[in-house]
Amino acid sequence: MNVDVVALLRELDIGIAEGATERSWLLRLPSGESFLVEPTVSLDHVTSHAVRNVSSHRSSPVGPLFVGRTITPGMLEQAKAGHFDVLTEHPLRLVIRGSVYASEDPVQAPVRRRPSGRAAWVRWAVGRCLLLSTGPQRQPVIADLLGTSQQSVSNAARQLGDLVADGGRGLTAVDKEALLGHWVEEYSGPGGQEFGWYSLDPIVEQTLKAAKAAELCDASPLVSGDVAADRLAPWKLPSRGRIYVNRPIDLGDDGFVPAPVEEATLITCIPRDPTLWRLAHAMPSPGSGASALADAVMVYWDVLASGDMDSVEAAGHLKELIIRSNQ
Repeated sequence: MNVDVVALLRELDIGIAEGATERSWLLRLPSGESFLVEPTVSLDHVTSHAVRNVSSHRSSPVGPLFVGRTITPGMLEQAKAGHFDVLTEHPLRLVIRGSVYASEDPVQAPVRRRPSGRAAWVRWAVGRCLLLSTGPQRQPVIADLLGTSQQSVSNAARQLGDLVADGGRGLTAVDKEALLGHWVEEYSGPGGQEFGWYSLDPIVEQTLKAAKAAELCDASPLVSGDVAADRLAPWKLPSRGRIYVNRPIDLGDDGFVPAPVEEATLITCIPRDPTLWRLAHAMPSPGSGASALADAVMVYWDVLASGDMDSVEAAGHLKELIIRSNQ
C-alpha cells in the first residue's frame, strides 16, 4: 500500500524542501507559511486507532504528517480542529495546523495508475552495465555493483537472450547497437517525482549551480539530459537542465523560482530507479569533469525523451560514444 506523497503535495501547489532532520520535510504553503513535518507510513484509512498506533511508535521531535488514502469523518474533524496534520488522496486534501488545502474539484481528483507488475530495474541495469563496459563482466561483479544477487543477474542475462553472451570470462554485449535499441524500447524511464525550476541564467551555468547546491544538501546530484550530453559528446546546445537527486531540494535561495515542469529551465528528479547512482559512480562517464554525471546510457535516454527538434541527432552522437566504448 503506497501513497505518492510528493505528487499529492505538488498537485496542491505545496512546496517541499529538506527538513531539519533526516526524515522531515519543510512544507511551503500557498499562503507563504512554512511548516516542518515528518510524513508517516502510508495508511489505507486514517482512523483513530491507526493514529494512536502510529503515534505510540514515534520518538521524533518533529510533528507527524499522517498520510492515507481516505480518512473517517470524525478524524477529519479532529484534524480541522488542529489536533493533528493529515494528507489524503481521496479526496485530495491537506489539513495542517487546522487549515485545509484541497484540489479545486475534489470529485475529479485523479486516480493514479500504478504498474501492474514490478519494474525490471535489475534487468535494465544489467543491460546498461554491459553497454557501458569495455570488456567482459563476471556475474558476481555485476551483482555486487548493482547491489543484487548473482541469481538475479543470471536471470536478467537469460532474459536478454542472444543480445548477450558469456565466453567464459564474463558477460558481454554481442551487438551494442542492438542491445541499446532493445533497452530503449523496454525501459520505462527512471520514474519518481519531477520538480520544475526557472532561472534566467544560461542553462549550463544554472545546472552546475543547482548541482552545487544539491551537493551542499547531501542530495547526491547526477547531471543528465542536455548538459551531460554536451559534456560527453558536444553537439547539442543545451535548452534545459536535468539533475537527479535523492531527496527534495529547495533552490529558491539560489536564483531559481518554482515553475511547471513544461515551462521549467531546470528539472530536478527524485527517481524510482535505484540503480542510477550505482552505475554512475562505478562506471564514471568519460569527460565527466567536476560535476557527477549520470551514466552515458541514462543520458542518452533522457536526451531522446526530451522531445526537442534536435534530440534525435544529439542522441545519435551519444549512441556512437556508447557503441565505441568496447573498442
